[in-house]
Amino acid sequence: MQAILIKGGRVIDPANGLDATADVLLADGKVKAVGALRESDVKPWMGKAAGVEVLNAKGLWVLPGLVDLRAHLGEPGNESAETIAGGALAAIHGGITTLACMPDTDPPIDTEAQVQFVLARSRLADMAEVLPVAALTKRREGRELAELGQLVAAGAVAFSDEMRATDSPSTLLKGMAYASMFDRPVIEFAQDPNLAGGAMNAGYEATLAGLPGIPALAEELAVARACMFARETGCHYHAAKLTTRNAIRAVKRARKLRVKVSAATCPHYFALTDAEVRRRYDTAYKVFPPLRTKDDVAWIRRGLREGIIDCISSDHTPVPPELKELEFGRAPFGIVGLQTLLPVTLTELVHGGELPLAQAVAAMTVNPARLLRVAGRKGSLTVGHDADVALVDPQEIWTLEESGLVSRCRNTPFIGMKFKGRVKFTIARGRIFDVSVPQAAGA
Repeated sequence: MQAILIKGGRVIDPANGLDATADVLLADGKVKAVGALRESDVKPWMGKAAGVEVLNAKGLWVLPGLVDLRAHLGEPGNESAETIAGGALAAIHGGITTLACMPDTDPPIDTEAQVQFVLARSRLADMAEVLPVAALTKRREGRELAELGQLVAAGAVAFSDEMRATDSPSTLLKGMAYASMFDRPVIEFAQDPNLAGGAMNAGYEATLAGLPGIPALAEELAVARACMFARETGCHYHAAKLTTRNAIRAVKRARKLRVKVSAATCPHYFALTDAEVRRRYDTAYKVFPPLRTKDDVAWIRRGLREGIIDCISSDHTPVPPELKELEFGRAPFGIVGLQTLLPVTLTELVHGGELPLAQAVAAMTVNPARLLRVAGRKGSLTVGHDADVALVDPQEIWTLEESGLVSRCRNTPFIGMKFKGRVKFTIARGRIFDVSVPQAAGA
């Protein structure tokens, strides 16, 4: 494998407290050196047959490859929306080199064979590394616990019943206690299904739109309950998608009690509000949980600044156009987000003055890597870690075009919007991808 020397970029590596102009040497799929490198540091690799490829990173940010906590990749069972290879390619175009896929497939990821299937398809694609999140209960039915120990041994990085909140509190409590034995987090989808039967955020805008609402209470009850269960069991609970102020407060209270709880939000929740849903009446804005109020957006940004929300994930959920074209109440929830995770975050939070750059990068690199128990090889530019890097032009202003989306589906409200900051190259385990060059969509 060819060695790669990244020269003269601004290296931002929160895991190591680094923010400085430096060089990065990659070889044999690993990080070999970071700093002001001399010819003698590179010379051992120059005589090898593959040689050294030099990337001039002057004016670019050099980040660890992003780690995305949640993506819905369809395969197996819903390949018309997405495949593992297609999702891995879309991730590469977003600077993401590692992503966790959720278990809402058909069949679900609830057996050793299904975990191994995901890992095998990821190896075959040889792009972003896909890590399986396994189902907490068999068939994701919320009744009988899956064989968690076997799933961990097969390679599962976390557990979740994703989009089907466990109806039985006793089952969830037992599942969290069981998961704690294997040092794996439970990613509880933070919605009470008995309250979450609407189409958009409950409130003024829903009334004007004439659409049934999903109250903030649906999220707040589920988050508070899961925090209490985490306190009781010692399980690491991850609140997947925080969107309301009281849910954020619940996580903050749990943290003060030293409960093992982490939290994430998604770019659309700190960039858009329910007012856009009412004004545009476009199903591209139909996501779950729904877009909330301006006040909630302010709380999400505050939660990120205070470190209560420590991860930012894409929640990549492709939906075929024939389904998104249904009337608003019947259209499925979902947004594609792998290619917009970084640019929306940079535009809204970093360039917008809401969040320091290092904190934003940490929320998409080392923090999710720690949650997924892969921080020993992912999420930083530590020597010996995987050669995963994203090179970003922080000043490029560009418009997201539908033709630029790599996923099989195009369901995003961000089409036509301008962003500041764009991925130019992604390096995954030492393999360079020039993402400024269009590639085939829907692999």
